Amino acid sequence: MYETAILEEKYFRVFQGAYNDFRLKARTDYKFEIDPLTYEDFIDSYKKNLINCIVLLEDSIPTGFLAYTTVPHDVIELFVIHCLGIEDIAEKRICLFDKFMEQTKGQRKHCVVSYAMLGIQETFKKDLSSYGFNFIDTGVVVFDIKNKQLIKEISQNSFLSLPIGYKLTPYRDIYFEELAEVIYNSFKNSSDVNFDVRFSSIEGCRDITHKITTSIYGRFLPQASKILLYENRLVGFSLANVTGDGIANLPLIGILDEHRGQKLSIPMVKASVLDVVKLHQGGIIELNELNASLDLNLQSAVRMYESVGFVQSYRYSQAYLPRG
Repeated sequence: MYETAILEEKYFRVFQGAYNDFRLKARTDYKFEIDPLTYEDFIDSYKKNLINCIVLLEDSIPTGFLAYTTVPHDVIELFVIHCLGIEDIAEKRICLFDKFMEQTKGQRKHCVVSYAMLGIQETFKKDLSSYGFNFIDTGVVVFDIKNKQLIKEISQNSFLSLPIGYKLTPYRDIYFEELAEVIYNSFKNSSDVNFDVRFSSIEGCRDITHKITTSIYGRFLPQASKILLYENRLVGFSLANVTGDGIANLPLIGILDEHRGQKLSIPMVKASVLDVVKLHQGGIIELNELNASLDLNLQSAVRMYESVGFVQSYRYSQAYLPRG
């Protein structure tokens, strides 16, 4: 009843209807923080091999699609599975996913598949598990940058005090190599490695550091990105950027194992939050939200964000399929 095909030029005109239906529902049904690419930009990225796309066909008409990329290092990143309407939705998704598994068979020998199952895509979780996927319960937490009382509370000096030997400083390029090494040592045994294998090597962590600090992953905020030093040696970090559409984000926070257990992340993150707020209040950046993502199974991280004033906005399953 349903067929699948790789997106070709002959489908471009008719496929626009299915893609724009997704765009209309991206924020409401799929919990996207920013609007997806326009149809013209999507097709342009497709032609440049930045995006791969499989279409679902009914009577040779595209009525759904699966979009993914193989651009990131060692990762096949699945963006979205979308179909028009809800009739036979499970069957349609499976058709698309079977084609995806067929198309990526060779690449999956050395690449992890990563799929953030945002919004209604969560309903595909049971079916996806039959393909061998595992899941990490992920939460998005939000700090209310317009809550003056909350900002006043975390501004108190007692909250920002550090033990003797420690100090906070804004990020500068001289910290690049040290930061990449501390990111590696902080994340090499974390759940993040399951869906982004770059965390498992120094080279991969250099790539992550480069893309954050050079604004590839959004406008980097060096002043609000804090480096934790112990006797002038980098031991922790809280990075900040603006990902678009008035949304600031703390993409990475970490502390070396030997410096954990002292609640050092609390003053470090609060310092980042306060500087993001100052940039917003000073009119340097216009923001609607400040957020961060975390593994909800890490209770220490959950408590840390709560103590800083973040509240959970929504949760989703981060799916991943190991290499091979």
